[in-house]
Amino acid sequence: MRPVRLKIRNDLSELRRMTAWLRAEAEAARLSSAQVEVLDVCANEAVCNIISYAFPGARDHDIELELTPLEGGDVRLTIRDDGQPFNPLEAPQPPAPASLAEAPIGGLGITLIRRLASRCDYRREHDHNLLSLEASAAREHA
Repeated sequence: MRPVRLKIRNDLSELRRMTAWLRAEAEAARLSSAQVEVLDVCANEAVCNIISYAFPGARDHDIELELTPLEGGDVRLTIRDDGQPFNPLEAPQPPAPASLAEAPIGGLGITLIRRLASRCDYRREHDHNLLSLEASAAREHA
């Protein structure tokens, strides 16, 4: 597998196209079902947040995704956008609710990404956010 790329618009309707691309490329690369689920959940959470919060105003923006093979069957998904600077890895962890009834709706996407991805990295480069998420071939996720 060589790195493969997809460019989408900052529109929530693009999430379906992104998921279809991700699943097709993962199948072609023979990634495990656990890796596919990690990548799909993490990509949807991250890109949904980018579309919803990174771009003030109504202008169109591109969001670029790159799926890259790593040694040992691991894979990295890098998400690149020109939105406002935001490092999701520095966002505070929300407090754990005392019960399911007290749990807020939403707001757990970043926590989910941190728990599912075997590695997460962020950097700001040339006015772009770059979030890299890895899915390990050896690690099983619940």
